[in-house]
Amino acid sequence: MDDGASINVSSLLNGDDPIEDASEDLLQRSGLADAFAAEIRRTSAKHGAVVALTGKWGSGKTSLLNLTASALESLDDVQVVKFNPWFFSGTDQLMRFFFDELAGQLRDERGLKDRLKSASRTVAERLGRYSSALSPLKFIPGAGAVLEGASAVATGASKLLGEEQETIHQQRAELTALLAALPGRIVVFVDDIDRLSQQEIRDLFRLVRLTGSFPNIVYVLCFDRSVVERALTDGAVEGSAYLEKIVKIAMDVPPLPTQALSPVIGQGLAEALDGIDVGPFDEARWPDMFVQVVLPLFSTIRDVKRYLASVPLTVRSLRAEVSLVDVLALEALRVRYPAAHDLLPASVDLLTETSSIYQRNNGQTPREKAFVEDFTLLLDGHAQSVIRLLFPAAERLFGGSNYGSDWVPAWERDRRVACGRVLDFYLHRQLPAGRAPIRCIESVAGAIGDESALTEALGQVPGPMLDDVLKRLVPYLRDVSEEQVLPTAKALMCQLPRIRLGSTGMLSPGGEWAVLSPVRALLRTLGEDAVEPIVRSLFHSITSLHGRALLLSVVSGGSDDRGMITEDAAQSLRGDLYSQLHTARPEDLVGERMLLQTLLMATAGTDDPSPLESRSDPRVVARLLESATTPVHSQTMGSVAVRTEKRLAWDPLVNVFGGTTLLAEAVASVRRSLDDGTIEPSEELADALALYEKYSTGWRPERF
Repeated sequence: MDDGASINVSSLLNGDDPIEDASEDLLQRSGLADAFAAEIRRTSAKHGAVVALTGKWGSGKTSLLNLTASALESLDDVQVVKFNPWFFSGTDQLMRFFFDELAGQLRDERGLKDRLKSASRTVAERLGRYSSALSPLKFIPGAGAVLEGASAVATGASKLLGEEQETIHQQRAELTALLAALPGRIVVFVDDIDRLSQQEIRDLFRLVRLTGSFPNIVYVLCFDRSVVERALTDGAVEGSAYLEKIVKIAMDVPPLPTQALSPVIGQGLAEALDGIDVGPFDEARWPDMFVQVVLPLFSTIRDVKRYLASVPLTVRSLRAEVSLVDVLALEALRVRYPAAHDLLPASVDLLTETSSIYQRNNGQTPREKAFVEDFTLLLDGHAQSVIRLLFPAAERLFGGSNYGSDWVPAWERDRRVACGRVLDFYLHRQLPAGRAPIRCIESVAGAIGDESALTEALGQVPGPMLDDVLKRLVPYLRDVSEEQVLPTAKALMCQLPRIRLGSTGMLSPGGEWAVLSPVRALLRTLGEDAVEPIVRSLFHSITSLHGRALLLSVVSGGSDDRGMITEDAAQSLRGDLYSQLHTARPEDLVGERMLLQTLLMATAGTDDPSPLESRSDPRVVARLLESATTPVHSQTMGSVAVRTEKRLAWDPLVNVFGGTTLLAEAVASVRRSLDDGTIEPSEELADALALYEKYSTGWRPERF
């Protein structure tokens, strides 16, 4: 994030405070301030002068004003006075407060120049008397002159103040003579005028118009021209014309070139994130994201400061779950275009759902069209780059490319918000139930290739999160070396006893695929000649028979696809499994999960398999019945409710037992064993026996 520029950016992290001196000048405007200060000193002030520094909010007016004041304060013939108009309230207070403040600062010897010290004290004394004389008076809006109060008569201010006092005009004349003889000039800085109310802006400019003719006093007014012109426009009087009569010299704060903010933002981010655990930073993606998304969103140093102030909290709250590159871009979007950012929560599916080049293009839905229009309008020309670099799957909505589902695992691995699950976490700052923190994934991924370390790392994963960890491990396995495949696969297959087998919902694969998917991904990294020996080694390393059957289901070919190993090799392994089933003791088979499915895998392609010798053992029969019961999920069109119904693999059971009569005898032995306590009752066995009773009468479920 550092482009190599050497600048001091510490002031960026101090909120919205303007800079005070040249050491904090990130935008190299000290030269401009020096030129402005020279013009203020050079301009004729025989009858006073009013100078304006104008610019939009956030353009750096106050910082440039402070640099100008600093340059003038170094001169021995200029006395700088700063007036804050926010301290007064109402027209009656303004005039008294202004002269009191001016007199007070001129009395303060700590800031007085030696050359002006004596004269300044005299001027301060005269200003104090002048202020006291003005205190019972007020402006008459639009008149532009000091008149008597409502209770005074038209004979003049001397009546109100006492006959022994000098008149206001006499005091003004004496004050004018003192100021004319001043060996230098007083420069009065007035900032933040555009933040006052409309009436307060009018009052302030009337004061300036009234007092702006004092010799050797130069007013430097700082404001947003459009705001002040609107406030001064009154009936037939145009605010711009009013300003032209008052302001002698005006300088606009020059707009910032975008590239001037590049080192400021880059180094500001580096300082803002110092000491924060941000996770990995994709240096390959950052240049494009920075130049095409982040940088174009900013035009003022104030907006940059707001951005840098908000980044640390956002990064901390995301706990490294989201790519730092994406976080920095989205935070820039949130700070500069909050309305566009607010569209994201309701549009996660539009932004992250993948498509295929083969999908028929039926045009945009009304919802998609509305999103494109709103997002484009709100982002003011930045929508295309935001979509392309943050949400590539949504490019199709903007006339761009299609991205298929094969991109999603990589986006998820890289923690990009292009993945819906990552975007959901960014938006809600909460992991859904069963989703593992990224640190857990990284810990497991770091042990890939070492069977012992990987087994230990997986063993430390909480059970409810294991399924998620195994599925999200797949993208990390695509770059493993051939030597790492077998030890990694062994550690993965060891997790089968912890995984819930079978389908858990509508259209969901069996839970065993949490293990089988990464194993399959590993095997697919191998060359053709290396697959078979590694599969054979892996097969014989698996201790459970159902684990071996599941491996065979992954590597064997089906009717529609070619297997990872030859049919001869697959048949050889089936023969090994078949032999192990027949030689296994009943007590070993009772501990097997998916016993019926394992038996079917072992006898696949066999014309005349011999019956399982242990099928006469009631415990084995019970296990076969339980494994023959599977949930089937269905859903009514138009409804989100999912109905689950258990079914019995009737035909396979009949074939295993050699007919319905032998199956009935086996079931009867199970019931007797339940009665005498030889077999412990379970919910699964009770469901299987209930289904058997229905199926044995000829009942069959309706097809969904």
